[in-house]
Amino acid sequence: MPTTCAGYSTAAHRAGKVLLHIEAACLAALTVLLAGPASAGLARARWTARSPRVALVLWQAVGLGGGLGVLSAGLTLAAADLAGQWAAGVAAVPGQWRRFGPTGWLGMGITLGVGVYLVSATVTSTMRVLADRRSHRRRLAVISTPLEPRGAAGRETGAPVRLVDHPHAVAYCLPGFRPRVVLTRGALDVLDAAELEAVLAHEQAHARGRHDLVIQPFIAWATTFPFLPPARRAVGAVTLLVEMLADDAAVRRCGRAPLHSALRTLSEQHLAVGGADTDAWRRQMRARMTRIAAEAPQALPRPVSALVYGAALALVVAPPMVLLLS
Repeated sequence: MPTTCAGYSTAAHRAGKVLLHIEAACLAALTVLLAGPASAGLARARWTARSPRVALVLWQAVGLGGGLGVLSAGLTLAAADLAGQWAAGVAAVPGQWRRFGPTGWLGMGITLGVGVYLVSATVTSTMRVLADRRSHRRRLAVISTPLEPRGAAGRETGAPVRLVDHPHAVAYCLPGFRPRVVLTRGALDVLDAAELEAVLAHEQAHARGRHDLVIQPFIAWATTFPFLPPARRAVGAVTLLVEMLADDAAVRRCGRAPLHSALRTLSEQHLAVGGADTDAWRRQMRARMTRIAAEAPQALPRPVSALVYGAALALVVAPPMVLLLS
């Protein structure tokens, strides 16, 4: 009987290791799927313009799921070398790493290498962005003056508005812990009162929603993996969705016509002074203006939105749960 039990225990251990290897392969495949076809398909999807907020949640889940997937795949390989169960194997890693075989070392190499690379690239990218913003804020304090905007949009924002005495028409939100909305004298000259109100409502939506925090992880992803086209596509897609969210806020407050005419005027000014005229910029402006000019896009039905939210949650939660139960 003891021999039989020992044999059964050994067979169960081997079966557990095989199962963990399969799960590691599935996690690696999930990462490739999310970083490649899933990101490309989501970037091309047309339904995202109907419900930008829902689409942004799915984008966040795709990014987070891909990162957790590659880290979990490596850790699962390492755990399989030490035990037939994932939790027991992970718990044994700190004290029994000397028992690693080739697959165990490969797994730990993937986890540590990718983990350190992701963290360092993310921290570096974030620090660079913060430094640029601090420098921008210091320069802005020198060359700008406070502006008290008129109308409902100006009264309801917590972000101060700064006026720069420059002839080129520009309006943007400088994000941060204390965001600022920046206008130039040129924007005041070419926009009428309704258009200016719509532009302010748009930029204030960026400030209130802290949209920079939504985009920053994808900028870090593109910085970390500049050789991956999906990373660049993700930045463009998420940026467009964030702009659509701010457009929706401005439309709700000021209507479609003022925002559409303001965008047309600002884009013409942008090109007239030699601003960036890239295919990506043109596509974004065309998509936004077409969407604003059209009738209000019908949002996704609630059951469909709930399904998308559920899929986003499953991408992040399901893999760790499966590993913990294995």
